Amino acid sequence: AIVGPHGSGKTTLLEDLAGVLAERGFRITPVRLDTDDPRLPRAWRLSARLLDADDIVCLDGAEQLGPIAWLRFRWQARRAGGLIVTTHRPGRLATLIECTTSVGLLHRIIRRLAPDEHELAWAPTAGELFARHRGNLRDALRELYDVYAAS
Repeated sequence: AIVGPHGSGKTTLLEDLAGVLAERGFRITPVRLDTDDPRLPRAWRLSARLLDADDIVCLDGAEQLGPIAWLRFRWQARRAGGLIVTTHRPGRLATLIECTTSVGLLHRIIRRLAPDEHELAWAPTAGELFARHRGNLRDALRELYDVYAAS
């Protein structure tokens, strides 16, 4: 499991990892759940029947499944060669990596996106963004984008 709070990079890491695994010859079966529709898609149930050792299932949003739905999902994914999930809390699977955020990380990302300090002189500081979005880097960067686009 890739574990961490909202906006800490879990989905990005899962997508990058899936790309590396695909380059190594694995077939990737992505499944994405969110709060708007926490049910497993019909396409998943159909593709789960065809899984084998060359398949890696990548479930983004495992915390959306209740206990019974989680057990059903695990049963359906049993033939896959691997299962990687993202979740906000540890416990569903062994933790592969725990994603965390910090003001320093947000600052480094902003500097990488806009290396010229004067380019963002008008923008909120990394500290202000981090505090306002309670450590959610995705939302902090969205705000920065909106401010930048409006200027």
